[in-house]
Amino acid sequence: MRNKSLKKASKLFSNRKFNRVLQMLEPQVFRYRQNFDFFYLLGMSCLNTSDYGGGYSYLQRAIDIKPNDINTLAGLALVHLKRQENSEALQYWFRILDIEPGNRLAKKGLEILKRYPRQEDLIEYLESGKYSTLLPKNRRTQSIVRAFFVTIVLLTVVAISSISIFNLFIKHEINRPGIDSIEINRFGSVIDSNIHSTYQFNDKEIRKLFETIRRYFDNYQDNLAMREINRLLLSNADNRTKEKTLLLSSYITIPGFTTLKTNYTYQDFIKEPELYENCYVHWKGKLSNLAVSEELISFDFLVGYEDEKVLEGIIPVTLNFAARIDSSFPIEILGKIVTTSVGTATLEAVSVHQFQ
Repeated sequence: MRNKSLKKASKLFSNRKFNRVLQMLEPQVFRYRQNFDFFYLLGMSCLNTSDYGGGYSYLQRAIDIKPNDINTLAGLALVHLKRQENSEALQYWFRILDIEPGNRLAKKGLEILKRYPRQEDLIEYLESGKYSTLLPKNRRTQSIVRAFFVTIVLLTVVAISSISIFNLFIKHEINRPGIDSIEINRFGSVIDSNIHSTYQFNDKEIRKLFETIRRYFDNYQDNLAMREINRLLLSNADNRTKEKTLLLSSYITIPGFTTLKTNYTYQDFIKEPELYENCYVHWKGKLSNLAVSEELISFDFLVGYEDEKVLEGIIPVTLNFAARIDSSFPIEILGKIVTTSVGTATLEAVSVHQFQ
């Protein structure tokens, strides 16, 4: 029965009946929780109906199951481009080229970023709808023989194509655009001796910490950068330095399950909650007190309790996107730690995945 459902959905997808694919598959999300093709069909159907939020969630789950699927990576790159998250789109296209040198969609994506370096020009391009040419074709797979043949042929040009593309965009990898323009006072003191702070640093330590943050951003280690931004904001640095630090925080990008480079444990967080404000975490557990409204899903997250053996702690979670959640199954969450107006910590979910 399951195979028949997927075959029928695949046929509908090939015939570009994307809404029918969504209507057919979405109610079965918990039956197919480990099936790559299921999440791929849902994700690509969402993208073809301009539902980029839904597409991102489903494709993230698909790439968790099959990390090197090129079409899925291309779909995620398109989502980031549509959100004007250029560096994330760039990383996905480079990842595709590592797997399949000469990939047409990845090369085209890189060319578009080269052609529209200014944000306003890129926005105009996105509003034109021409970006849809970056969407993978409906053909799901290639034959093994053809894929093998293409791979052999492309290996002869991989060095040339990879080097030329890398050289073209190396500035993005080495020097994240905009970071260098944010600097602190080079000559005067950067300390405010009149404030009480959690962290006390001398002038040299503050300058070193600021440069560490910039280095993390250059290496796209955003989660490490955010933690150190908080450390500096909680320090005895002066207001001008903190203002510059807040400017750096505007470069933080939203990660995915597979792109989160640094994860923090619940124990890390609970020791110094303020240090992890606006940081992203990937935690597993179970949920209770599930509440679903038209605009919001919320529940209490029992961190570390996925096997019902050790409860590390409880933190409220909110989702501002649609998702089918069953309180009887364990769940893993990628979310941002935030502090509410009453001073309590909560987790704003970016992506969720349930499993048995």
